[in-house]
Amino acid sequence: MTLSPAAAAIIGMSLGALASFSGAWFTQRATDRRERESRVWSRRMDVYEEAMVVVRRLGGLRGELGRTGDWPDGTGAALTDADVLAARLEIYASVPVLKAHLATFRAMRAWIAAWEEWDNQEGGYARMAESDELWREFIRHVKESEKSDHEFLSILRKEVHGKRSPQLGP
Repeated sequence: MTLSPAAAAIIGMSLGALASFSGAWFTQRATDRRERESRVWSRRMDVYEEAMVVVRRLGGLRGELGRTGDWPDGTGAALTDADVLAARLEIYASVPVLKAHLATFRAMRAWIAAWEEWDNQEGGYARMAESDELWREFIRHVKESEKSDHEFLSILRKEVHGKRSPQLGP
């Protein structure tokens, strides 16, 4: 059986159309995937930027509390920001960032609890002194929290900039 020129043309045209359709379909899928990855990466970077701001804001609060022993005005927003940030990190962050954030969050809760215990100690004689065991405990938690924050921010920088994070400062 031989192929007529008309049949050969129809088969050739069909194969060409199939190849063209397949190529367009694969290209569109790859483009959609890249665009989706780009959107997720962009959102992730926004969340990481927000994380750096919140951690630094809470670090300032923690430092002020360590210097004065009193909560500065307007601190409720910073703590609320930390809760909102935790939710956004759960959506967009990588596993190493989530683990580091969890450690930072635990350390934050520990220094807040230690401060509350110091502030509410029996007799109301809270003193910011080395002789006060509860104050020393608060300061210990502050130092652990500072270390945890540093590790968290370091992991964020590595993820944003790749394995070799740029040198900051001199």
